Amino acid sequence: MANLKTKFYSFHAIDVAILINAIGLNFIKFVPIGLIILVLAWLYESFIAKTINLDYKTKSLKKSLIILTIPFTLALLGLMHTSNLSKGFEDLSRLLPFLVFPVLLLSLPHDRKNKLLTTVLIGFTFGLFIRFGLDFYKSSIDYTYDYKIQNFFYTYLDSDTNIISIITLFSVLYLLDYLLSKNEISSRKNVLIHLIVLFLSFCILLLQSRLVILFFFVSLGIIFIIYWKNKQKWSIFITGIFCGLLMLIPVFKGRFQVVVTESKKLNTTDTNIVSDSVPIESLPCMSSEELRFNSLKSSWKIFLQHQIIGVGTGDWRDELLKEYIDSNLQCNAHEQTAPHNQYLRTLLKYGILGFLIYLYYIFQLFHFSRSKKLFGQIPFLLTLIFCGLGYDLLDVGSSAPFFAFFSTWLFIDEKE
Repeated sequence: MANLKTKFYSFHAIDVAILINAIGLNFIKFVPIGLIILVLAWLYESFIAKTINLDYKTKSLKKSLIILTIPFTLALLGLMHTSNLSKGFEDLSRLLPFLVFPVLLLSLPHDRKNKLLTTVLIGFTFGLFIRFGLDFYKSSIDYTYDYKIQNFFYTYLDSDTNIISIITLFSVLYLLDYLLSKNEISSRKNVLIHLIVLFLSFCILLLQSRLVILFFFVSLGIIFIIYWKNKQKWSIFITGIFCGLLMLIPVFKGRFQVVVTESKKLNTTDTNIVSDSVPIESLPCMSSEELRFNSLKSSWKIFLQHQIIGVGTGDWRDELLKEYIDSNLQCNAHEQTAPHNQYLRTLLKYGILGFLIYLYYIFQLFHFSRSKKLFGQIPFLLTLIFCGLGYDLLDVGSSAPFFAFFSTWLFIDEKE
């Protein structure tokens, strides 16, 4: 405890601000406050305390800054050929973390970043525990009203189901990666990490985000293969078996047992009018699978009409809504369903040129992980690549800060 206090007191203002942001990523509404705290701490250390050297002239830092800000840069370039500028600037504002985190964190001295690496990841996991603690408390209160076990599942447990599921997936993978990449871990610490892994895996199943659960099992398999020669690899196997056995319990199947009803088109006199007064629950095509399929199909159709540079940062939703109405997809039009696929959304907004730049962004992160081999990098890439197949990760305000922070924190290059 004394060592922990000594370490904390040795932190600079920006170190504390980074830790606050790592914890706050688990609370969507706190993210803007965390960013403000980080900016203020950076300004203080840069211009008053002068403990940070504002030097971005080295080759490695220039390259890192260009790569890490690619999502923001794409949105900025997409404004040049968009007609709905208000919507475009709204989308751009959600991607500000992809500018703020790289600019601020790249100025951090490398030795201080290394000292904080494990602390930040521990703080992030601690914040996730706080989030789940609050969720379980609320769910327990709700349970006392009707004594339905469903209060502990899906949206009853957490209103931000998808992003919290993705964050929890990353937490489990990086903890396993930590166990397998560190040679000397005390038995007490080993047991503690295993218990945390099993608890967070349990929470992933509780949230019942089906695609995340699928990606979770696939990622476990990939990490198992990567660490095939490691004696600790059976930790991954035990985690998979634990979750597999839980999935056999009927109550854990939840949404997987939902019968998908066949969609029916609305019989309205004017199919081109979608009224906001009609609750989406009353519409006859509420299968989430069908809504997603319709959005993917419509997004691809629009992309084929704007293949080179896409429709722009601000026009993608307007174009989708028009396509939904023209195709008589009233439920999608009412919900204004997003593509739910980061790759297709990138194609839709920025065309094939923007898509190639996005692939370059992922490739550079992968290349960096191969050369530096820091724990947490592979779990982050698995989360980014797989979850991008089922969610708009980098364009949504609830998930963009998480990916912006860790893409910078885990793949930041050192000063030459």
